[in-house]
Amino acid sequence: MHKTQAAVFGLRVGHTTVADIWKAACEDIVDCTGATRASVWVFDRSYQNLTCENLYDGAQRVHSPGGVLRRSDYPDYFRAITNNAKVVARDALTHPATRGFADAYFKPNDVRSLLDFIVLHENVAVGVLCCEQSGAEREWTQADVACLQGVAMLIGTAFRLEGGEDDPAPAP
Repeated sequence: MHKTQAAVFGLRVGHTTVADIWKAACEDIVDCTGATRASVWVFDRSYQNLTCENLYDGAQRVHSPGGVLRRSDYPDYFRAITNNAKVVARDALTHPATRGFADAYFKPNDVRSLLDFIVLHENVAVGVLCCEQSGAEREWTQADVACLQGVAMLIGTAFRLEGGEDDPAPAP
């Protein structure tokens, strides 16, 4: 989590940006877990959408923006992540919370397993960290979960709440 720690500190002293934190977090997650890809997603103000701020492909060592997930399209996932703070899917194609992504995302990207963890700022959900394994199913370990939880705690400090608890926004 060294890259994430350095990026969060850099933001506080004005040397880095929030985008630098997202990149560092994704790299740390891939390095820590050995997963194929990692991404940072941010809830919109209405909690109806998650937007991928950064997707990191560990094999190609490439960062890119991602898409938008709509609660109306994936209600099972939104319910699971907000109620349980994490989703652990060894078989992402059939897991009740993630199977809705199978045709549109998992199959085209060969994603077999998924580990997601909620990001909180002052006990308010502001985003999600996603860890993906391609090629073969993966049994996620407690160490993998602890890695995501640690990174989530760090990047949660990069958010501030504007206009009340239901209005999350990334810090400047």
